[in-house]
Order: sequence, then structure tokens, then C-alpha cells
Amino acid sequence: MRTTQLLVLAASMVMLLAGERTSHAYRLTPISRVFAPAGSNATQTFELDNNETDRIALTVSVQTLARDELYNETNQDADDEFLIYPPQIILSPGKRQTVRVTWLGDPKLAREQTYRFVVKQVPIEVLEAKSGATAPLDGRVRVLLSYRGTLFIRPPKAAPQISLTAVTTYSHDSGTTLALTLINDGTAVGLVKHCELTLVSARGPVLAVPATSLAVLQNNRVLAGGRRRYSVALPAGLPPGPMKARSQCTVTP
Repeated sequence: MRTTQLLVLAASMVMLLAGERTSHAYRLTPISRVFAPAGSNATQTFELDNNETDRIALTVSVQTLARDELYNETNQDADDEFLIYPPQIILSPGKRQTVRVTWLGDPKLAREQTYRFVVKQVPIEVLEAKSGATAPLDGRVRVLLSYRGTLFIRPPKAAPQISLTAVTTYSHDSGTTLALTLINDGTAVGLVKHCELTLVSARGPVLAVPATSLAVLQNNRVLAGGRRRYSVALPAGLPPGPMKARSQCTVTP
């Protein structure tokens, strides 16, 4: 019976759509890739570098990436839609491993699909046990790091088409709030740079919403076919109730 216990401390370094650069025991580059659904660009590569002084064990997988109106993320396994080689890696100190990823899904997508590219560090004993090798447990506390990158499967000529719609007001204890929803009816993710909004109340007043009130919308991404909802203070001079909205947003891919 083994008397030495291996203590594992799991830490997740989450990389969002825009990605981040920071110093870790190992490094994944790049943090995101745009794939074509067919052709040579349906295959992309990633690099894993071991900056530690010990060997590390890594697993690579893919998950779906979906978000609701509040930008909460949900995931499901999607390994059957990709070919990943190698999916499991034991990486020596100072070494680099290229990971090759190929899209196996629909070659004629009508709209961009988005996935998480997940690299997890696991105790090296896990992968060595599968290969028949053994290593003594040393009793050290280990910090296991995970990356969550992003894969965009983007059909030709896909582009975002984001509008600011579904403008409503609702009352609560602290006052009345204006609810705004960004809707992406396009075929690719979009980054909102700037929006202008004019509101027309059913009671008659027309009001241009100040840019300061819309700052919360800036530099936010909306996935293809997705939407994001925000709440801002009701501009002064606009009575609660039904209203129409005229808006224009500047968007980049």
C-alpha cells in the first residue's frame, strides 16, 4: 500500500474570446484560431511549450461554446467533431509539442460555429499508468493549469450583423431601468465598437441616449446568431412605458 499521498491543487487559467498572455508553467500559442469548414484551413496547429524543470502531462479536447443573453457560458463535449493529434502528451522540460487539429464537421456551414479548445495539465502518473510506466509519488503539492482557448469555424464570406434592439423599460425598487439587447443576425462573431441610440416614447418625446449610457456596450463580442442583454439607467426626460428605438452600431469581426 502506498503511504505517500499526492496532493493536487487544481487551478484554471481561463482564456476568453479575446485571449490573454501571462506567465505559466507551460504555454499554449495561439490562444485562438479561425478554421475554414473545408480545405487546407480546416486544419490548424497549436504549440505547447514546457517552461517547467519537470516533465508535465497534458490532455487536449474540444467543447462546444454557447452563451445566453447574460453571457453565461455552457459547454458540451465535441471531440467527435474534430481530429486532435496528439490528444495526450508527456512533455519534457524545455520541449515543444505541436498539436494538429482538424475540423470533421459540416463542410458547408451556413453560420460560424464556436468551440472551446481545452488543454488540461494532469498528474503525470495518470498518463504514465496508461502507457505502463510508473513513477513514484513524491508528496509535493502540484498546481495543475488549464487553458481554454477558442476555435471559430467560419464559412467563406461570413460577417457579423449586430443591431441594438428589443429596447424595453422595467421598474424595480430602486427606479426604472432601460433594458438593451444586442442581436447578431450575421454569420460570424462581431465586436461592438460603438452604438448610437434614439428612443421614441409612445407618449411623444424623442431622446438621443447619451454615449456615456451606452459605454457598457463597447468592446463586447456577440457570437453569430447570439444576443447579449444589458441594463442601463433610464435617461432623464424619458417616461417609462413602450417605446420604439432607432440605432446604429459600428462592428468589427
